[in-house]
Amino acid sequence: MRLLGAMEAAGRRLRHLQGIFGERLGQNSSFLQIRLLSESTDGNKITIGDISKLVQEPSHPELVPQKYLSDQPSQTVLRHLRWIMQKDSLGQDVFLIGPPGPLRRHIAMMYLELTKRELEYVSLSRDTTESDLKQRREIENGTASYIDQCAVRAALEGRVLVLEGIEKAERNVLPVLNNLLENREMQLDD
Repeated sequence: MRLLGAMEAAGRRLRHLQGIFGERLGQNSSFLQIRLLSESTDGNKITIGDISKLVQEPSHPELVPQKYLSDQPSQTVLRHLRWIMQKDSLGQDVFLIGPPGPLRRHIAMMYLELTKRELEYVSLSRDTTESDLKQRREIENGTASYIDQCAVRAALEGRVLVLEGIEKAERNVLPVLNNLLENREMQLDD
């Protein structure tokens, strides 16, 4: 009888620890991996952990980043990719914060390569103006016309817009970016 009581107490402690750490006995649920599952004509299904996304073939494959995703990404990178996939599934924007360097851009490019999403890229600096984001007026054969820039092309074509160096943007550009990100709209010239 005493042995049975000790086993029940040990079982309760194990279940309690299992609840705290979120792991099942015999499994390590914190270990993430990327799985590609074939689907029907809709496309392929990519899964990281418990988050899945349907991947379709891009209409412009030359705009999909290449050679960013390694065969065995680290668990830290996989956790970031899983988080981005979660946000993407919910239709939310992603803002990656980290130390200076290329890691944030590489993680974004890995996700776009993994999900075969087309990319429009803007590297912001102090010299970036509104017209660098929206439209540029150009004269061709004596006729003035507006040429769409990255942010407008991304909105029109349904591409992902990657803004790098947003902390360097000048004060006159921030309202344009804020309006674009919060309201999904942008005032264009005639």
